[in-house]
Amino acid sequence: MISKFILIPIVLSIVGALFNSILTSNVFAAVGPFKNKVNIQTDSTHNNDCNESDTGTNKAACITTDQTTTEETSINGEKNKLTSDLKVDQLQKCDENDAGDNNAVCTNRNRNILDAVDVFGNNNNINYDIDTKQINDCDDKLNGDNNSVCLNDLKNTITRLTLGDNSDDGVDVNTEQINDCGDTTDADNMLKCNNILP
Repeated sequence: MISKFILIPIVLSIVGALFNSILTSNVFAAVGPFKNKVNIQTDSTHNNDCNESDTGTNKAACITTDQTTTEETSINGEKNKLTSDLKVDQLQKCDENDAGDNNAVCTNRNRNILDAVDVFGNNNNINYDIDTKQINDCDDKLNGDNNSVCLNDLKNTITRLTLGDNSDDGVDVNTEQINDCGDTTDADNMLKCNNILP
């Protein structure tokens, strides 16, 4: 099991355009005439591979959820730039490859929460980067049922940010959760593996 977590919340001190946004997808906006820019990019990959390749019944349940929410962004100033790059990669490989049923239950759940950003100033550069990888590798390779239960559960929260003039601030979150719970014998795979980071 590998679990790696880095979270750097930033709260600092913060005059004209106002930009409000609630985002769940790729968004680019330029706020004029005061040359403020908000650029939010999302890049998500999800792959469920939960097969039954020989005799037996495939009853596998593979569930992937990925949710990103952002609160209001308020900019009251000029020449401010907010950039956010969100990348999520989720893979589930929970196969049963020989005689036996596939009863595996594999779940990847990821939530990114970006609290409000308030800018009351000029010439600020704010950058949010979130890079998340979740992998369940919970196969049964020989005879026997695959009864494994594998869970990756992650929530990244970036707290409220308030800025004044001439700030260059960044939040960098890198997470990796891997369950490697395969069975290479003729016995049933009864392993229960989880990475939970609230």
